[in-house]
Amino acid sequence: MKIAADKNILFAKEAFSTLGDTVLFDLKDITKENIKNFDVLLVRSTIKVDKELLENTQIKFVGSAVAGIDHVDTEYLSQRQIGFCAASGCNARSVAEYVFTAIYAFCMQKNISLQNLTAGIIGVGNIGEQVAQTLGKLGIKTVLNDPILEKQGKIGFSPLEYLAKNCDIITVHTPLTKSGEYKTENLLDEDFFAKLKKDAFLIQASRGAVCNEDALAKSIGKISKPIIDVWADEPDINVNLAKKCLFATPHVAGHSLDGKINGTKMIYDVCCDFFSKKNKFDFEKEAFSKITFQTVKYAGNIGDVLLKCCPIDADFSDFKKLLSEKNAAERKLIFKKLRANYRKRLEFKHYKILNVPVNVAEELKILGFCVI
Repeated sequence: MKIAADKNILFAKEAFSTLGDTVLFDLKDITKENIKNFDVLLVRSTIKVDKELLENTQIKFVGSAVAGIDHVDTEYLSQRQIGFCAASGCNARSVAEYVFTAIYAFCMQKNISLQNLTAGIIGVGNIGEQVAQTLGKLGIKTVLNDPILEKQGKIGFSPLEYLAKNCDIITVHTPLTKSGEYKTENLLDEDFFAKLKKDAFLIQASRGAVCNEDALAKSIGKISKPIIDVWADEPDINVNLAKKCLFATPHVAGHSLDGKINGTKMIYDVCCDFFSKKNKFDFEKEAFSKITFQTVKYAGNIGDVLLKCCPIDADFSDFKKLLSEKNAAERKLIFKKLRANYRKRLEFKHYKILNVPVNVAEELKILGFCVI
């Protein structure tokens, strides 16, 4: 069996070589001509997987080591009876920790207490549920919106309009759907922003096109500067909006080491099942166990701890290189490089926090840290 893999998929070579001849490709080299004689294709969200790429190839299985499937024509794969696996939920914890960092950074900037705020969570799937549970444990009031889960008979949800009018913080965790009863494209539109409370704070870490970026840009001033990680026309960034953000980052909320390893493990496991192969690569032993604990000294503010572990402020400093570039083609290249060369970020569970006062220890533990 021959396996073609994006070289940026962590442990792809080590794991999939147990199944067959695994060749790593640069992103630009994943073309129909180059992969036509391969049986398996492993990608990230940077490759469009559709008829144009796969027609007249012998690909039998596609694994996408990221949570979203916007880049994959699943209907075409089904028609061709090509097996498919997306790593749904692989980086949910990583994105949730980005959201926690954004919230604490906002509160630091405004010099306000999180305990006095109400958080609205749009989309209560893998990520939104983790955000809701953690904020609940912290004693933060939450308003949840998820019409799909509500239709399934689950309770505890509110209309989008109620969320907009009553929440101080809004964080978005829906997939991008462009049609149907639960279409999310432009879900956050001019009407939504008009209904938001004064100084409301938005965190956008779902999919770029869920938000009407021009409408958001116009509303800033009435509402607080947002923190945005995803963009409607990536890698072509809405520069006007980005310049108005508290922090802007290049679609890296889920780019932790843990999330990337999880993504590879998920598609490896399904690929083994698809071809009735024995699972021979031990991710726990060969990958996760090699992540070493880091230490951070508590210096008087929980927000500072989060920014040391999930440095969205430093990410924004790097992002500003893109904003200062006037050439659109160069901006796209910078965006791609920022993602491809993103820092080695670990989930909070890999950090030991030192010198922690008793009165804040429990809060740090709830956020996922090991407290010394």
